[in-house]
Amino acid sequence: MEWKDAQEDRDGKALAEFTCALPAPPSSKPPTWERGVQRFFQEEVWDKLSELREADARLRIAEDVQGIAAAYTHHHFDSQSPEYDPPTGWGSRLIGYLGIANRHRHKGGAFADQVLTDALYEALEAESEYQHGIYAWGKVHRKNRGSKNMLTRNGFRYRVSIPDDGPLEHWYVQIPR
Repeated sequence: MEWKDAQEDRDGKALAEFTCALPAPPSSKPPTWERGVQRFFQEEVWDKLSELREADARLRIAEDVQGIAAAYTHHHFDSQSPEYDPPTGWGSRLIGYLGIANRHRHKGGAFADQVLTDALYEALEAESEYQHGIYAWGKVHRKNRGSKNMLTRNGFRYRVSIPDDGPLEHWYVQIPR
């Protein structure tokens, strides 16, 4: 598997075909969070990254022989809410979206853990001016047990739910230098 920073002119078509929402049985729909993440990578990622340019927004993708295996975004996270203020000397980064290709899902979580680990190292490197390290944040739909399990396995802790974010829970991990 090869990781790279994505560029719109090179990766747009591949992302448009990236599938990370598992197909649902004919009588139901995939969970809303799965459809939302897939739609983000297929249709919205470049506009969102452009909106977050001032926050140093980044997109990374992993490719294997079958195409895109995973993708994630992260950006500097400043908030008006005191719940997110890191102590002096610590940076703050939000892992905005993380998608795992269907072919790598439901196999025990090792691949997802590897993707999240890459995202955390990238986030730490992106906030290199902060001497102590970073607080890495993730927002997860309250019913998304798979993602919450992944975050828990990787040291994240539940922090808070904010009414403005609807069904999303806010999780974080402190990563020292």
